[in-house]
Amino acid sequence: MNLQTKKVGNVVVVYLQGRLDVHLSADIEKEINKLIKDEPDAHLLLNLSGVEYMSSSGLRIFVSTMRILKESNRKLKLCNMNSAVKKIFEVVELMDMFEIYETEEEAIASFK
Repeated sequence: MNLQTKKVGNVVVVYLQGRLDVHLSADIEKEINKLIKDEPDAHLLLNLSGVEYMSSSGLRIFVSTMRILKESNRKLKLCNMNSAVKKIFEVVELMDMFEIYETEEEAIASFK
């Protein structure tokens, strides 16, 4: 798996795609952890516009990524979540745990 990313100021935007399930989660988590290490001062924005399905393994990536970033006073925010993914976050009561934005532009502006 090769994650698409772009850097906007001190924010790295990561474009997640497809199904975040048990088969892909470990690879995605490795890539995100490498990105966190390679960009020690950057915040992370996960753009979920390309995510069609997410299992509990996918949710685990977000929780562990947030924990790692928090340790170094960095932030994780999410954007462009479709209704199916949003429903999963609501069911497991994680909506309040993350800052979630409708658009990438709104999310990037919120880091300033």
